[in-house]
Amino acid sequence: MLIFVVQTLAEILAGGTSLTSTEQIDFSHPSHRREEGAGPTLNLYVYDLRESKQIQHSGRQVERKLSNSQEPAMINWSPSWFDVSILLTAWDRTTLGEHHLLSEALNVLLRHRSLQEDFLFPELRGYGNLSMTVALDPAIEVGSLWSALNVPLRPGLYLTVTVPFEPQSIPVPLVSERIFNLQNQFYGNGNGSVATRRRVAIAGIVKSAVANQPLVDAKVAVVKTEKSVLTNQEGIFFFEDLRIGNYVLTVHCPGYLPQNVNILVDSQNYTFKEILLTLE
Repeated sequence: MLIFVVQTLAEILAGGTSLTSTEQIDFSHPSHRREEGAGPTLNLYVYDLRESKQIQHSGRQVERKLSNSQEPAMINWSPSWFDVSILLTAWDRTTLGEHHLLSEALNVLLRHRSLQEDFLFPELRGYGNLSMTVALDPAIEVGSLWSALNVPLRPGLYLTVTVPFEPQSIPVPLVSERIFNLQNQFYGNGNGSVATRRRVAIAGIVKSAVANQPLVDAKVAVVKTEKSVLTNQEGIFFFEDLRIGNYVLTVHCPGYLPQNVNILVDSQNYTFKEILLTLE
């Protein structure tokens, strides 16, 4: 997501300043010096990334597709919003040239005030205009920032763009409410049937921490109960019929270090947990 933010800024700056193309905008560390005789260049350097305090995400969303065929569901996380802090500096053969280029960049950015959706890369669209602040105090104290960059203090603009980050959807079985059709033993002719609803309290996926791939046949057990299951071909496991409370899961898989995981069941909706195991 970060590359799309800086590329969007690069195209806006290249189109509104005396720069002729985005090739004159560099994303490397600002201590990188241009060769003698190089033309004017703007440098966009991402130096800080932290979750936004102004825009909060609303958590996980589950799209259920209840059917007799028990089709998979999709676990979707609503986007988390992050403040991306960017340092913009100008480089040229002369100090006056740098000041002129920096002034042009400031003029262009102040005209926008926010990143209009029409200017954004397709990967950033769908959330409206993105908030952008210009020339505010950086997330890190100015002197400390330049000291950490190991670059002498020089004129620069401090930009903050608030962008969404949406994790990839995860397909999982319908574990929230599985419907089982059972023959009703109270019907003498055996033709009747009733549907009983069994509610899942805990569900999750077990993966390799290195390969980030699902682990099959990993044993997951609920401590102090007789409940234990093996993960399926997608690394998925789930437990039904647990009371509200705190639980500890033990996870074992051949070739991997065992792991204990704390789980809180606090509502009628199930808790989904991603568990990463490391190699022995």
